[in-house]
Amino acid sequence: MDSSSNYTEQSYKLSKLILFLLTFAAFAIMVNSNAELSRYLFGFPIIVSGILGIVGTYILYKGRHEPINEKKVIAVIVNAAMVILILTIFISNTLYRL
Repeated sequence: MDSSSNYTEQSYKLSKLILFLLTFAAFAIMVNSNAELSRYLFGFPIIVSGILGIVGTYILYKGRHEPINEKKVIAVIVNAAMVILILTIFISNTLYRL
């Protein structure tokens, strides 16, 4: 019953990497020994996760005709959430600077 395909597997692996990066960012906030270092340790994984979310969404779009399974559902949720998060960050920073 292993009907997962190449696009779904790629996007699922990106989703796991995104979740790992977000966990790393959360630990960076909890440690917070140096404010300047914590800012970069938190910001870099968030930006990378957003870029990976956009790439994962594109890969899922390429594999849109593949059958739906649990890996595809997880990948859609994680990637869509990261795209929404990174767009919100960019829009709020743009509006804040005006």
